[in-house]
Amino acid sequence: GGDMKTLREAREERGIKQKAVADALKITRQTYAKYEDNPREMPVFQAEAACAFIGCDVSEIFFGKVSS
Repeated sequence: GGDMKTLREAREERGIKQKAVADALKITRQTYAKYEDNPREMPVFQAEAACAFIGCDVSEIFFGKVSS
């Protein structure tokens, strides 16, 4: 489907805890939770690392579907 997912939805779908992603990113769970609430504040390298860990597509999560 063409539905845009949030980082939180992608993570919860896979049953991954915030703490696990935060640990993978070497940040605190609080910082990661803040990023989930405000993805635009998330540095690109952190967004890429989070998506790599969760197994989702950065562009889908952060920018929605690119219209052709």
